Amino acid sequence: MLNGAISTRRECSARRVATVGDTTAAQPGWAYSTALTGTYLFASWGLSVSATSSQPLAFAGSERCDGSGPRKGISPPSLNGTITRDSSFTGTRTIAKNCTGTLTVGASLHFDLYIAPSGDSFAYVQTDPGSVSATTEQRATRV
Repeated sequence: MLNGAISTRRECSARRVATVGDTTAAQPGWAYSTALTGTYLFASWGLSVSATSSQPLAFAGSERCDGSGPRKGISPPSLNGTITRDSSFTGTRTIAKNCTGTLTVGASLHFDLYIAPSGDSFAYVQTDPGSVSATTEQRATRV
């Protein structure tokens, strides 16, 4: 949307969002508690791509969004058939008023984020070179 114009029908359940210049951007941690709260379940698959090969990857798990800012969860990834059990993660996300944002897991995984206005589900696509993955998450509990 141009010049920060936001459709009120698509406005996220997040309310404490700051406008910066001509774009609407969330301040880290502000919108997190109001837009995404509860426990979410997810599953995904994709590829890790290099110049000479592609390796399949898959992961599933859960994360807790409790309003404290960072996301925390557990997900046993499988890369080319090698599974890493009980792999926990942390990350951060920013959410704009139009229900889009960014997501970072650890220090090296980056995603574009798309949230249902209700906060009941969201989807994200990895934006790091050499990675192909997209994930959806569904809220399992509200607390």
